[in-house]
Amino acid sequence: MRPTLALSFALATAPALGGEINRPHAIDGIYVHFADAGFLIDCRSGNRVAVATEADNAALERAYLTTTARAGAPLWVSLVGHVESRPRQEGEGREEVLVVDRFARVDGGRGCHAHAELDAARWKLVRLEGRPVAAEGTPPFLQFKPEQGRLSGSTGCNRLNGEYRSWGAGGFTALPLATTRMACQGERGEQEVRFLGALARATHRIQAANSLELLADGLPLARFEAEYLR
Repeated sequence: MRPTLALSFALATAPALGGEINRPHAIDGIYVHFADAGFLIDCRSGNRVAVATEADNAALERAYLTTTARAGAPLWVSLVGHVESRPRQEGEGREEVLVVDRFARVDGGRGCHAHAELDAARWKLVRLEGRPVAAEGTPPFLQFKPEQGRLSGSTGCNRLNGEYRSWGAGGFTALPLATTRMACQGERGEQEVRFLGALARATHRIQAANSLELLADGLPLARFEAEYLR
C-alpha cells in the first residue's frame, strides 16, 4: 500500500478552492486517486483539496478507475461540489475537504487551461514534499523549453540542466540532470538533495491557473508558482 500519511501531510497545508465554503458549485479540475484517498486540483484557482469519501464520490472513483491505466495518474473531471471545514482525521485543528454533490464526467485527454504556458514562465518552487522552501537565499526554480525537451534552473544553491519527457495530459519524467558542484551547507543543502530527488521521482505534472505540481504516482512532490517572463 502506498503511504497515506505522506498524502495527508501534503494536503494538510494546501489552500482550498477559491474560498467558496458550503455552497455547491460547478468545478472542473484534475483528480488523483491512490491508496484509498483522493484529491483535486481546481482548474480555476490551481489550489489542491482532499476529496471526502461520501455523497457522489463513489461515482467519481468508479469513473477514475475505469478511465486511468494506473493508480495515481491525473485525470480531468467535472463535478458539482462544495467545500466543508472539518476536524482533521490526523492531528489537531481543522481542514477543508471537497464533498462531491454530483459527479458529471471525466476526459482522459484533457487538462486545465493554465494561465501560464510552460515555457513562458520561471517556475518558482514554493513547497517541497509538503514543506515550504527555505526562505533565505535564491529560491529554487525551473524553466522549460518544450520544443527541445529541456529544462534548466536552480536548486537554490547550484544550477541544473538536462532533458525531460512529457506526454499525454500529464505524463512527466526528468532524465538524469547535470548540476554545478558548489558546496551547499545546512538547510539549503538538505533542501537541494530533496529537490533533486523529487525531480528524479516525478511521474506526472499538473498545470492549473498559475501553479505547476509534480507528482510521483499520485503523491504530491513539489509545487511551483509562475513568475512571468513575457
